[in-house]
Amino acid sequence: MTRQAEKKSSDKPLKRAQDEGNAMVYVLIVVALFAALSFVMSRQNDGGESEALSEERIEIAASSLQQTSARVQQSIEQMVWSGTEIDDLLFMPSTDPTFEDRPFFAKVFHPQGGGVSLPPLRAEVAAQIDTDPPAGWYLGRFNNVSWTDSAGDDVILSAHQIRRDVCARINERLTGSPTIPTLGGETNQLLFSSAVSTASSNIEFSSANCADCFGWPSLCVRDDDTERFTYYNIIIGQ
Repeated sequence: MTRQAEKKSSDKPLKRAQDEGNAMVYVLIVVALFAALSFVMSRQNDGGESEALSEERIEIAASSLQQTSARVQQSIEQMVWSGTEIDDLLFMPSTDPTFEDRPFFAKVFHPQGGGVSLPPLRAEVAAQIDTDPPAGWYLGRFNNVSWTDSAGDDVILSAHQIRRDVCARINERLTGSPTIPTLGGETNQLLFSSAVSTASSNIEFSSANCADCFGWPSLCVRDDDTERFTYYNIIIGQ
């Protein structure tokens, strides 16, 4: 074999190694580009209603909603212990023209009354599908719950139109099961006042509306015909 032939023969393994090395570089570039694209897409979707929350964020969201409920209950119970009758509690917002009229002691949201402040629902917690009423916290003496002591209207706090996964976690923390009971009616009638919704007049919230709710002072439920999930709390029963 001539030296030229020997050189060509010896060049073949080297060329093959170079080709394989180039192919590996291309593969690594494609992998890197795919990873970068995935990262950008995840950042664009961050905070959207369709985004799947991590288990840790679901737990934090559920805990935050329950802490808000506990703070509101503590404030209103303090008002009642201080001598304000439940039927005398006033829930007008700060935009009401009589909000700054004395006396203040019975005004739940006034700094010199109950001092209650309801935070807005975080974007990653809310799952709004309609605006009647929109997603948010609702507090008032709206309706009677049949398993409280009397037929008087009870003080109810609700976080309306929250995410299904957060709703399920709240129930798991409360009852040990993530099952979400379905109402035999709409939250607009059972848990809200006509003052915040165009739904027809309120009806008593009883086991006929939700057998799995009976006896529970707090629970997360869903409407019977929509994907609206509501976390209710009986703050003061009567």
